[in-house]
Amino acid sequence: MTHRSTQRSHTRAFAALLLAVSLLAFLGGCANSQKNSDAADEASQSSAGTSNESPARYRSRLHTELGANYLQRGQFAIALEELREAVRVDPNYGLAHSIMGLVHANLNEDVRAEAAFKRAVEVAPAEGDIRNQYGSYLCGLGRADEGLAQFEAALRQPLYQTPQVALENAGSCALAASKIRVAEGYFTRLVQQSPFGPRGYQGLAAVALKTSRFDDVKRHVEAGLRTQQVTPQLLFFGVCAERKLGNRAREDEYRSQLKSRFADSPLNEAIDRGGCE
Repeated sequence: MTHRSTQRSHTRAFAALLLAVSLLAFLGGCANSQKNSDAADEASQSSAGTSNESPARYRSRLHTELGANYLQRGQFAIALEELREAVRVDPNYGLAHSIMGLVHANLNEDVRAEAAFKRAVEVAPAEGDIRNQYGSYLCGLGRADEGLAQFEAALRQPLYQTPQVALENAGSCALAASKIRVAEGYFTRLVQQSPFGPRGYQGLAAVALKTSRFDDVKRHVEAGLRTQQVTPQLLFFGVCAERKLGNRAREDEYRSQLKSRFADSPLNEAIDRGGCE
């Protein structure tokens, strides 16, 4: 796989995660919104009066959600049509610009993607979700320092509702850039923020594996498996830790769980090839 293809896959993976979070921020009723822009315009005429939004912001939000839905389906051309209408109706709706950036990122149109993200930050500097999306895009391009600055800006926003997402993305970005202590710091904060979720422990296990601290990998995996959700990554790290520590029975146990609970995970193939990276 070429560097360009790897970069695009990384950006797509971030986009899929962040888009789901962004949609949660939309006001109720959008999930059942109209299936085309004409219907969205008609709905705004009759429903905007029941909201604190201006009619223009209401219409822009509906077009933005439609664009986000088309993005999730991989229908990029239609997504762009909806998002262009969204910013035409309300040029200062930051989320519309941000999701437009995600569409251009998926199309590997870097100049347009960055212009859209910069515009989103310009018109909505206090929106944590937008900062998080931009940071993830920058990290997907290998611009870790710039990406981490955006995550920090998101985390400074007192009304940002999903700081755990920015912490995980920041940790992953720092780890990919071999900023080991920085990554460990973000994942430690994530454990403090969400002690009953697996993601922080999973991140700490990844850091420990990269630095060959296999006892620490084992400890973080065990802590993660005591939370409310088992992930294939935790089981993968468990296999790797026990393999490195020479605990064959425990390695086989984790390997069996990974195959039975997450049969479709590509991590099974990695394990079969002997990979622990």
